[in-house]
Amino acid sequence: MKNFVQTGRVLPVLLPLLLAAPAHGQLLTNLSIGNPKGLALANAVTADPPGIDSIHFNPAGLAKIQGRQTNLKVLIAQVDLESHFGEPIRPNEVEKQAYYNVNEQCQTDYPAGDADAISQCWGIDPVAGASTQSGDPVVMIPFVGVQEVPILAFPMGGIAFEDAENRWVLGSAVYVPEGIGLTREMDGPGAYQGQEVALTRLTYFSPTIGLPLADNLFVGLGLNLSYQGLYVRTKFRAPTLTLGYLRDLNNIAGSPLPPIEFGPYDSAGLLSLELEDMLSVGFNFGLLWEPLPWLALGFVYHSESKSDLSGDFKMENSELFLKTTTGLSQDPLVSGLIIGLGGAPLNAQAVEEGSVELEYITPQNLAFGASIRVLPDLKLNVDAKWSNYSRWNDLTFYFDQNVDFLSFGTAISTAAGYNFTSPDTMVITREYEDTWSWALGLEYQINANWVARVGYEPRTSAIPDDRTDLIFPLGKMDLYAAGLGWQFDKATRVDAAIAFIHSETSTPACESQNANSCEEGNVVYNPYFATDFENEVNGVLVALSVDRKF
Repeated sequence: MKNFVQTGRVLPVLLPLLLAAPAHGQLLTNLSIGNPKGLALANAVTADPPGIDSIHFNPAGLAKIQGRQTNLKVLIAQVDLESHFGEPIRPNEVEKQAYYNVNEQCQTDYPAGDADAISQCWGIDPVAGASTQSGDPVVMIPFVGVQEVPILAFPMGGIAFEDAENRWVLGSAVYVPEGIGLTREMDGPGAYQGQEVALTRLTYFSPTIGLPLADNLFVGLGLNLSYQGLYVRTKFRAPTLTLGYLRDLNNIAGSPLPPIEFGPYDSAGLLSLELEDMLSVGFNFGLLWEPLPWLALGFVYHSESKSDLSGDFKMENSELFLKTTTGLSQDPLVSGLIIGLGGAPLNAQAVEEGSVELEYITPQNLAFGASIRVLPDLKLNVDAKWSNYSRWNDLTFYFDQNVDFLSFGTAISTAAGYNFTSPDTMVITREYEDTWSWALGLEYQINANWVARVGYEPRTSAIPDDRTDLIFPLGKMDLYAAGLGWQFDKATRVDAAIAFIHSETSTPACESQNANSCEEGNVVYNPYFATDFENEVNGVLVALSVDRKF
């Protein structure tokens, strides 16, 4: 009867949390922290923070540590990304026919009586019907830079000391709030939105204090000093109708343009960016209240952090694009036209390189949690979490010089009535949304030494349907997790967890402004013009830790 009474008390606490948690996810939040208890409970630990890793999950939980304690842990991740492309819906047969009719060279090379003459005239998109899959991951490492590794593995740890006389606990931990890296085939269709991408945020020093305000009320506050690294290597192309007509204007009698070799399905070049910030500062604040023996309530706030990233870039222009820029730069009329449309004088160089800067924001987020002992050996954790991802309106890269492909794209987009780019600035629009998510975890005390955990967290993407792409292919994601805890002896505890993640997105042709728009002026950030695509992400996360008192 007592357990039924407790359950009756649980429902008024549990229902508001469930009803207040719309189904929105938080991208990669918490996935790379590497705490086995947190992972096994699907990160629903705001009211049940895990030892030294309370520094991240809820600093108030640090106040419950007794004596001196160390933590060593490792997170191992294997993530597979697949993308599939359909057939482009533009140009359609009418548009191909109109192009064929004005192109004298096409009419000579592909006589009207030949099969597929019209399609051959325009060209065949190699992306159509193709697929791409991720390969070995890459990571950004402080003082080393980008490195390709066979598997993502992050060793981490921390330490905490109790001052029993003053009743406070001081601790610091090394952990990875953000860690992702992928590679794709250089000759595959995915290389146009990240042939290699690596993002690392490593918190290397996190001095945190936890102390009791009362016997059942605890507070915690911590500063986190972090390294932020970003690496992007991507190809460019511009498969729009506008570029198709520009390519062959020189085939029309009386055309004032020099030959333009660069066509819709041709690669413009390969851009590499490597940026770092060795000191990015933020803070965490948490509260933990245990009003009843069977109930704990928690709150945590992670501040926004800004990273002033700087580094180097290299643009390796393709042979066809270089021939085009060389011809255009030697024509005074065309050069003046490009400059008049917001572009810049073309460098016409095989390789353009210099420095680049970016302000990168790690959004603020908060969480509310409840931990309820529904049975003597069974505990239920519930979390509701919010992240301020609307701060990711865009990623703006500032180059120290003009880049030919950006100048070329600026002139075309300006002529089309858009303001997508400038010769020395690359703006990768995100326009993400603020998100709420919820998570559930169950912990069962098998005996005095062993505990079992399971968790589930559904995440609906912070990425709107009209902003999906291959740069960040996560959409709605489900996380399923399980784990075990073993009290080896009075001083040593071992925990392990495994989690599975799955996400799928499907983007119809012309729907995404970030990948397959049908807007003619968008030539820089639109490599899959008028082509539908699908993304699928499957991953396995394994976390192991050892906590020991000393």
